[in-house]
Amino acid sequence: MVMMRGRDSEPIELRPGSGVREAAHAAEVEQWAWRRVRALRLFYSHLTVYVVINFVLFMIDSTTPGPMWFYAPLVGWGLLLCLHALHAYEMLPWTTQDWEQRKVRELVEKRRRH
Repeated sequence: MVMMRGRDSEPIELRPGSGVREAAHAAEVEQWAWRRVRALRLFYSHLTVYVVINFVLFMIDSTTPGPMWFYAPLVGWGLLLCLHALHAYEMLPWTTQDWEQRKVRELVEKRRRH
């Protein structure tokens, strides 16, 4: 396979080998890192909204008469936030994008060994 690097450069030939594999692996790792950063950014945004909104709910509840009710949204939303954190920090492996691919590779390797 011949690839051109720009308009005026000499063509270079890329052959399958360790250099190509290393470049592919580096690209795969970079894609994973970008997905991870996006997931963490979304989680931090979610956490910020959770804190701000629940503070406002607490202020409203503490200034109005009647029984305390802000615990219900605090706990319910907090459980969803915990799930979001587990997903963002990849503690729930089946929720990641490449889980199926990794699992297939794992099963194929296991089958080849036996």
